[in-house]
Order: sequence, then structure tokens, then C-alpha cells
Amino acid sequence: MKAIMTFWTMILVIVIAVNLVSPGHGFAQKKGKGDLEDFTDDYDEEESDSEGDDSDTAEFFIWVFLNNIGEIAQLWGRTPGTEFGQFPAFPYAEGQGFLNAANDYRSYFFTTELNYHMLNEDLRSYMFKWETQFVHKSKLSFDMAVYEEDRIDEFGSFKDHLTFFGFRYGYAVYQTPQIIANLEVGFRGFHRHTTHGGPELALDLTIFPKKPLIFEMELAAAYVSNGALYTAEASAGLAIGRIEILGGLRVLKNKDSDLLDGFRVGVRFWY
Repeated sequence: MKAIMTFWTMILVIVIAVNLVSPGHGFAQKKGKGDLEDFTDDYDEEESDSEGDDSDTAEFFIWVFLNNIGEIAQLWGRTPGTEFGQFPAFPYAEGQGFLNAANDYRSYFFTTELNYHMLNEDLRSYMFKWETQFVHKSKLSFDMAVYEEDRIDEFGSFKDHLTFFGFRYGYAVYQTPQIIANLEVGFRGFHRHTTHGGPELALDLTIFPKKPLIFEMELAAAYVSNGALYTAEASAGLAIGRIEILGGLRVLKNKDSDLLDGFRVGVRFWY
């Protein structure tokens, strides 16, 4: 387990270090634009060509999700509260990390996470994430992050907004009582005046090393409109029963190496 933790820590440090020294870093940009405008400019360049495709892609993913949510729920097979499975009520409930197959555990769990992401004195975001791990190794997730930037122009002060959203299906490629590693595919989009979106691939790792610690790392790559969008996240949390207090780092990078990065703090509920 220590080797896996060291490996992922090295990968995350390398990714963040490369992004921080890339030209066009968000904190260093002084182009007369706001960070949100600068970050999304590249995707707006081919807006007329890609807008229709983006809308069709988003509508397709939403249609698939809504039309299959009933069948997904039926995969549990029986009433969730009485179904046998691999997960106790919350991490460290039995003192053995999390996953622990037995006849008196559930086959699913849910989490709801709320975060405040601070980028600089003028830029911040509010993040929401909902996840469920079920049917032994399957996973579903939905997340949304609303970025808000204080701006000033010839008409006075105003707030610029940028909203990221995504939903994914994941499969646990590795599970132990202390580790859950998911490979995920889905849809990533954002909205600022217009909506852009496309497919996303991600790797998510959650580690329960020793009570009350929880570590999580995520690397994701999406093809949004005419360019790539990368996400790297890492957090460390303290579990207090069903509640986890966490803090970490979140980095978003577009194809021109512009960054939206900063520290985040939040709370996650396990149920």
C-alpha cells in the first residue's frame, strides 16, 4: 500500500509541477482579461463550428442517464437497506478501512461533498459532488463547480461566472479494505455565455490508510469542443463518523497551459 501511495503522490506532484511552471499560468497572466475569460477563450475560437455538436453530445449523455436511472437502481436487486455486500455504514465503522465483504454489509454507499475553492483574492469557486459505489464494483458520479470572479470594466464592477459540470460511470479496477481505485468514463462540460462539452476519461483513487485519515487523488482528461481540458485533484481528510473534513488542491488546465488552480476546503458526508 505504501508503494501505491508513493507512486500516486509522485505522479500528482509531477503533474502539478509541470502545470505550475508552464507559460501562461493563471496567477502570472496580466493580459487585461479576467482569468475565466482567458481560460475559455481557446474554446470560443471555434464556437460556431462546435456549438451544435456540443449541444448534441450533452443531450445524448443526459438522455442516456435519465432513461436508464431506473434500471440502474434495479441493479441493487433488493431493498438497499437489507442487501448484503461489501461496505459498512461509513469509513472505519468496523476499524478496517472501508471495503470489507461480509453478509451483514451493504452492496453500495453514497457520498455528498461540498467544497470552497480559493484561487486568488478575486477568484473563487463553489463545488458540489455526488457519488455512489454499488453493485460490488460499479460507480456513478456527478459534479458541478461554479467559478466566480470579481471584475471591473468601463461600466463598473461586476462578477464573471464559469460553471463546470460532469457525470461519469466508473469501474473499480482495484479494491482492498484500504484502497478503492476506479477507472471512469463520462461527459465533461462548461458554460460561460455558451456551453461546451465532450467525453472524459478519469482515474480516481481513494485510500483509507489508518483511522481517521482518508486520502483521495484524481486525474482526468477531457476533449471539450476543439481542445483538451485536464483536471488534477488531491485531498486529505479526517473522518468523524459519517462526516469527513477535508482540504486539498484542485488544478484545471486548458490546451494553452492556462490554469485555474488553488487550495480547497470542504466537507463530505458518507451514507
